[in-house]
Amino acid sequence: MSHDDLRSGPQSPEVHLPMAARIAAAMRAFAAGDALGVPWEGLEPGAVDAAQVPELPATRRGWPRGATSDDTAQMLLVAELLADTGGDPTAEQFMSRLAGAADEIKGIGPTTRRALAHYRETGSLPEPDPGQRSTNGAAMRMLPVGWTTPATDPALRRELTHALAIGTHQAPQAIGAACVVTAMGSSAIEGCDIDAVLAAAAAEVEWVTGHHADLPAVREALTGTWRSPTAGVTLDAAETVAAIVHVVRTAPDLAAALPLAVSLGGDTDTVAAMVGGILGARVPAEIDRLGWLALVDFEQPRDLAARLAELRRSRFER
Repeated sequence: MSHDDLRSGPQSPEVHLPMAARIAAAMRAFAAGDALGVPWEGLEPGAVDAAQVPELPATRRGWPRGATSDDTAQMLLVAELLADTGGDPTAEQFMSRLAGAADEIKGIGPTTRRALAHYRETGSLPEPDPGQRSTNGAAMRMLPVGWTTPATDPALRRELTHALAIGTHQAPQAIGAACVVTAMGSSAIEGCDIDAVLAAAAAEVEWVTGHHADLPAVREALTGTWRSPTAGVTLDAAETVAAIVHVVRTAPDLAAALPLAVSLGGDTDTVAAMVGGILGARVPAEIDRLGWLALVDFEQPRDLAARLAELRRSRFER
């Protein structure tokens, strides 16, 4: 049995796709969701023009049409660091790379900006701050950890998630939310059906509750009782992951899911990007059905998907 077959849940018709193709599709779908959401970030749901969403208009903030944000930039930083370190990165290595790239990354969030300022001034990670807001910056960049870690090795996945979160985000809910995202990514990349992906999220919420903090909003989304905030999805980590679960549960088809994610308003690019990275990993062929994909300003890094696939393969042989 190949490593592509080692997964829970019924087989997907695409389960025998090469893993590099899956990871490449996941990255493209992540970027596509990011670009779809960028023009509407910060707006209330009622201000999102559903007819305009697939046209990827230029934004009122001067972002060009089809641009991606810091979500895609940081996701790629994590992916490249995983590949370059043989899957054994440190928080300090991530912060060093982020500090080197930050001046070219547009849209970095407030928690990450503060952590970067501290790192540049001191060369060290910030001390744990009990008052730190539980924002979504760690969760948004973390899907490559799920894509490269077998669902059969949750301990490794959690260890990597923690290491790549704490440079900027130490709040227990922020780390816990990132763990749920990587659990979903690890399941999706193995071709699991949607029920299995959601079951992976539910199991991770239980683990997170015992080790980090409860995520009641995510619990509500898993049961279908969560309601999107009237002013849009905020930067709160648990609320962001609840929105992702809600979209994946409601519209498991990528072409329907991405506009739905944007329609929730608020942090539209982050929610849509992560929905794309999960659903694009699960059924890669769906990415080519996005009529607006050619408008997305994203160049697939050469050989990165293949290197990540090799890293994931090697973990089945440990």
